[in-house]
Amino acid sequence: MLRVFFNLIDGFSFRYLTQRIVLSLAGLLALLLGAGFLLAAAFRVVADALNVIDAALIFGAGFIVIALGLFGAASMVWNRRPRPMLARARYGVAAEVLRLAQTMIRKDPGKAVLAALILGAITEYTTKRQSDARD
Repeated sequence: MLRVFFNLIDGFSFRYLTQRIVLSLAGLLALLLGAGFLLAAAFRVVADALNVIDAALIFGAGFIVIALGLFGAASMVWNRRPRPMLARARYGVAAEVLRLAQTMIRKDPGKAVLAALILGAITEYTTKRQSDARD
């Protein structure tokens, strides 16, 4: 990890990185300009075929559909991200429940059996709800 950091600090690497960033930004600007001109040309074609208001409505609706699709994709990616902190928190809760169960079994085994039945029912209920939600 430090090796990568020191390679970035190194003068040659830093110069090449700066050059790459500048060229990438210039390429992005050229891409945006080209896309703008293509959209303007497509708008003119549609406006000549229909009228200007219909062309504006078509292009506006198209951009809204594209934006909604991108927002949906971003939301899906965000919801499927790995959550290591949540997994560790669940592990901590499970460890505390096991410690509580051990204490309960030592003091009064009858209460432990009752608690096991209740926890089993809750587990069955939540598992069934999650499998129904996936289908």
